[in-house]
Amino acid sequence: MEGTRDKVRSLWVPLREMNLLLPNVAVAEIGSYRAPEARADMPEWFLGMVKWREKTIPVISLEAVCGLNVPSNPVFSRLMIVNSVSPGSPIEHYAVVTAGLPGLIRFGDDTADEVVEYENDGLKCIVRIGQEEAVIPDLEYLQGLLEQQLDNAA
Repeated sequence: MEGTRDKVRSLWVPLREMNLLLPNVAVAEIGSYRAPEARADMPEWFLGMVKWREKTIPVISLEAVCGLNVPSNPVFSRLMIVNSVSPGSPIEHYAVVTAGLPGLIRFGDDTADEVVEYENDGLKCIVRIGQEEAVIPDLEYLQGLLEQQLDNAA
């Protein structure tokens, strides 16, 4: 039982080009996909804004942040609402487009078969468990990127 105390309840989230691994506490909700309302002069990774719980929140493509193609077909897509990691930030939540529903996993130091540092802003590392791989995002970087884009657009 002691080994389970060192494990974090996490979500294994399918994206189109990769999988994503993040702590369960980072996610407020997984909802149906709704096409975001686009904004002019935004980078490709910034997909627009959607209404969520009486608020308007930004939507991003993590694949595009990483330099991969933005998925064009939203069939089976979901919006994963991510909680802010920066107290006092004007962005309390934002959405990431996923390719489906996440799975639950207990993740700890002994869970991964391999951890590889990732040379890309927005991602911390890649973890491999068996034959599957997932990226661990840099949530502070992503939130800062969004804050900067929204400040520039104002």
